[in-house]
Amino acid sequence: MLRLAVIVAVAAFSCGHDDQRYDSNERIPFFVDNVVPFNNPQESYRYYSLKFCRTDPIHHKSQTLGEVLQGSEKVYSGYNLRFKMDIMPAKELCRIEMSVDDIRSFRHAIKNQYHFTWYFDEIPIRGLIGDMDHNGHVYLYTQHDFQFRSNGDRVIDAQVTTPAAQRVRLPEDSDSLSVIFHYSAVWKDTEVSFEDRAANNAGELYEEEIEIQWFSIVNSFVLVVLLTGFLAFIVMRILKKDYQRYATLEDPEEDQDETGWKLLHADVFRFPKFRTLFASIIGTGVQLLLIFLVMLTLAVIGVFYQYGRGTMYAAIIVVYSLTAVIAGYTSASFFKKIEGGNWVHNVLTTVTLFALPVFLVWACLNTVAIFYGSTVALPFGTIVALFALYFLVTFPLTLAGAIAGKNHAGGLDAPCRTKLAPREIPSAPWFRGPIVHVAVAGFLPFSAIYVELYYVFISLWGHQLFTPYGILYLVFVILLMVTACITVSLTYLQLSMENHEWWWLSLISGGATSFFIFAYCFYFLYSESKMSGFMQISHYFGYMLLICYALFLMLGTVGFLCSLVFVMQIYRSIRAD
Repeated sequence: MLRLAVIVAVAAFSCGHDDQRYDSNERIPFFVDNVVPFNNPQESYRYYSLKFCRTDPIHHKSQTLGEVLQGSEKVYSGYNLRFKMDIMPAKELCRIEMSVDDIRSFRHAIKNQYHFTWYFDEIPIRGLIGDMDHNGHVYLYTQHDFQFRSNGDRVIDAQVTTPAAQRVRLPEDSDSLSVIFHYSAVWKDTEVSFEDRAANNAGELYEEEIEIQWFSIVNSFVLVVLLTGFLAFIVMRILKKDYQRYATLEDPEEDQDETGWKLLHADVFRFPKFRTLFASIIGTGVQLLLIFLVMLTLAVIGVFYQYGRGTMYAAIIVVYSLTAVIAGYTSASFFKKIEGGNWVHNVLTTVTLFALPVFLVWACLNTVAIFYGSTVALPFGTIVALFALYFLVTFPLTLAGAIAGKNHAGGLDAPCRTKLAPREIPSAPWFRGPIVHVAVAGFLPFSAIYVELYYVFISLWGHQLFTPYGILYLVFVILLMVTACITVSLTYLQLSMENHEWWWLSLISGGATSFFIFAYCFYFLYSESKMSGFMQISHYFGYMLLICYALFLMLGTVGFLCSLVFVMQIYRSIRAD
């Protein structure tokens, strides 16, 4: 079982080259990958879906799990590029005889700003296929000039330019066209080390963006500190007055005339309805919180490859599988604390609570990708491997954690006894109802991360990489702080209104930020992006729905657990005879 997880982990993190050192005049493998519309980054297609120069036969590079999940399909190209060997003047690559359909495909790709992705020593090279002039004429680039930089026996940088003078017009009414492709290469030395080549390239691309984010993050952090301090100060002052008032109540009859949260001591620890689902949410939420923390920590210390997200996708799957034991243990132990009965049902709910929605959404989106012929559709072998990982690692670890949690967990250790008959909940005005309660609980954390959310979205649904992971880590901590603070404050307000059904409401309130983030998806789509087409839109909303669902489970768990600690503490501090 664990051996399978190790195999998948090795496949996820393995690199295409072992040493990436080359001798002079040694041929360096050059891979062509895919073509992608600029505005639809998930709508990637095979490079040879367009009639480019190709080798015969086509030889595919062996793919890692991360590359497959990223939609990569690398193929050995016919470019003869050698280490520190210039190619001047431009060398002919091949001659292509285009048919009507070939011309039509190229025209469609150029009008939609398709760009190619190549890989030279694992460095991605991207460029447009062609362009259009102001008269609407479509041109195909037929020459690519490479500029390489090296330090010693290593490649440091790779770039490509397409001279406008070397392009061919693609007439709309042409029946055939003969096109000759050329390429050239120039090598230069640099003092940038191999270890710093990723940071050097990222710094050039994201220097201005990082400055903007640091300014916004400092602003948000100050507002969060002020908000948290203000809410804590108000709640503590009110609690202090409540303690003083309840401490002076010596007469039981006078105690009955009082109102407030103290009167709920016999009902506040009454267990919630749907205990199986509730405990499963807590277990899955703790697991997702751990996954977020692990992934952000790995990103901050620089584990993931700078130029692609595939390794990160694979790492999420591996970490999810290995942390299943935490979900099972937490869910089963909490299920026993709230006196749940059928623990087998609890285990099955825990192991499918997040995985089943992910599978259903992925199955629909993968079907769409297959219909469009996109490379993001997973091959059959990868699907079988992922199912094996789930049934041979995730499920057994969840079961093992559940058995340990059931056998070692004790009672809830509530400071107050619960009566058999529940107390009647008084009616409350609409502005103190659950809808307003949840709306306020979700809006305040969302407002704290609103500015940074834009950068996360353009990274997820654009062609830019979010390299300053430290900022993202700080934003995540801010989100947890505000969620915990506002949920505890609203839970106290609910108890003050003598409403003892706070369990589910605190969980939903904690996860309410995900509702606002999903609503932000519509704003980003229509105001900040140019995504279009059924495939791209379906992938956008499908995967954002899963992300928001994961955030709901995680933040809801954080909100409830903080509220539980708060409620346990205040009722331990009063006389509850």
